[in-house]
Amino acid sequence: MNITLGKIAEMTGARLAGDPDAVVTGAAGLLEAGPAEVSFLENQKYAAHVTASKAVAVFMAPSGEKIPGGPANRLYSERPRAAYAQLLELIYQEKWKPEPAVVSQKAEVHFEAKLGKDVAVGPFTVVKGRTLVGDRTRIGANCYVGHNARIGKDCVIHPRAYVGDYCELGDRVILQPGAVVGSDGYGYETDPKTGKHHKIQQVGRVVLEEDVEVGANTTIDRAATGETRVGAGTKIDNLVQLGHNVVTGRNCLIISQVGVAGSTKVGNQVVLAGQAGIAGHISIGDGAVITAQTGVMSDVPPKAILFGSPARPHREAMKLQALLGKLPEMYEALKKAKALMGQETR
Repeated sequence: MNITLGKIAEMTGARLAGDPDAVVTGAAGLLEAGPAEVSFLENQKYAAHVTASKAVAVFMAPSGEKIPGGPANRLYSERPRAAYAQLLELIYQEKWKPEPAVVSQKAEVHFEAKLGKDVAVGPFTVVKGRTLVGDRTRIGANCYVGHNARIGKDCVIHPRAYVGDYCELGDRVILQPGAVVGSDGYGYETDPKTGKHHKIQQVGRVVLEEDVEVGANTTIDRAATGETRVGAGTKIDNLVQLGHNVVTGRNCLIISQVGVAGSTKVGNQVVLAGQAGIAGHISIGDGAVITAQTGVMSDVPPKAILFGSPARPHREAMKLQALLGKLPEMYEALKKAKALMGQETR
């Protein structure tokens, strides 16, 4: 990639202070960037890194004008990370050209499946009958798309992903490698006399609305009946488990190793941080934040911030954590008080 700082400023809407003809060939972190690479500063905690940076230019907020030294060229933006992301998008387009829109001769596409215009299907991929695939969608190698599935336009299904029978993907959905959409939900009926577990057939489906991204090796179970549904714009990290009949709202962030048990309802713009565990048959209100390793066992009101297991309001949980550290000295004080009381009663 070769692009001038002037072009980058024009593309991102940033205000350039410096040489518009300086050439940029890439992007990197503040301390890793070389003299032809652009970096960014979002967190003022790392302001000192600007001074040490060898980058050709740094995206930063207008308040960054007060930071002395560093690269001679600066790109001022109210949202420096978003502007930097636009540059990364350009680099991505240069480095990872989309595969040609061809169906590999080594793919198995059922004669009843319908592929839209400019669809690519990689080798050893199976597309079953009565499935519809929208225009410009790219399906990588070694994928499986089941019977009667619906895949929208401009989707990207990376190698080894699985889309089960009757499942539906909206436009611009991304499935990372190993993602599984439509595995059987975890449902069994236990015989009280024998203790034997009998499988309950899962006959529902999964619907991913538009602009959803599903991380590598994440599994989303099909509903027992009805739908498991992920709302538009929701981004799901790697190694997440969504149980059967889970419904999420729009624009949620669900981070690595989260587990959500069956029939739970998650509102809009909810954040479920890493390794959070969510019990089944509960509701989480719009805008709630469930912090890392939190265990949620009851309904959560909108915009609540919870921490701990069992989950508590964040401020309350932090106070309890602080008190836990003082338990040894509190215990010693209690022993002394009890000893004094024993002496006084004799």
